[in-house]
Amino acid sequence: MSTIIRQSIADHSVLIHQNEGTEAPEQLIILLHGWGADGTDLINLAPHITAQFPHAVICAPDGPEPCSANPMGRQWFDLGVDATLIDEGPSKAFPGLQNILMALMEQFKIPASQMAVAGFSQGGMMALYGGVRMAEAPGAIISIAGALLAPNQMAQAVTAKPPVLLVHGKDDQVVPFQAMDMAKLVLEANGVKVETLACEGVGHGISEEGLKRMIAFMTDHLIKGSEQ
Repeated sequence: MSTIIRQSIADHSVLIHQNEGTEAPEQLIILLHGWGADGTDLINLAPHITAQFPHAVICAPDGPEPCSANPMGRQWFDLGVDATLIDEGPSKAFPGLQNILMALMEQFKIPASQMAVAGFSQGGMMALYGGVRMAEAPGAIISIAGALLAPNQMAQAVTAKPPVLLVHGKDDQVVPFQAMDMAKLVLEANGVKVETLACEGVGHGISEEGLKRMIAFMTDHLIKGSEQ
C-alpha cells in the first residue's frame, strides 16, 4: 500500500508519495512538471518508480505561479515572455526550487547523493538549470523533452556536476529534438557526464521507453552508486 499527501514545503505545494511502512526512506525522487500542468501530472509515475525503489519518497511540487496561458495549471516561469528574455526565467525560479530540495532532504534525512531530480518539458529545463548550480551534486538529473537554458552562463555557473540523462522524442513539435544535442554539447564541455536517449516516433511526451530508461539511470546512480 502507498499514500499520497499534499504538504506546504518552502512556500510551495508538494505532493508526496510514500509506500506504507517506509519509516526510513533511502532515496528522494523529485518530479518537476511541465508548463501549464502541476504536480498531479507526474505523481502518477510514482507506482512505476517505487516498483524499483520501494523505500523511496516521490515528491512532485507545483510550480510557483499560475500558468499565464492556463490559470488552472502552474508554471516555473513564464514562457510567454519575449524570447530574448527566456533565460531569465529559470534564474528567478531556481531559488524557490532549491529551497524545496533542501527542505525535502532535511525532512526525510536524505543526502544529495541519494536524490534524483527529473523533469518533463519546462520541468526538465529547471532540472538541468538547477542541477549544476547546487552546492552539492544530486545523485542524478533527468530531463525529458526539456532544454538547457542560459547555455552561455554555464562556464561561470557550474558548482556541481551530477550525472545527467537527456531523453527526447524525435517527433517533438514543442521543444525541438535538436535541443538534446545542444544540451549534451554544452554540459560535456563543462565537465558534466551525459547520457542520451532519442525516442523514435515519440512527440512531446513521456514514452514507456523513456520512463524505463529514467528508472534504470536512477538505479545506476542511486542504488548501485551507493554500493560503490
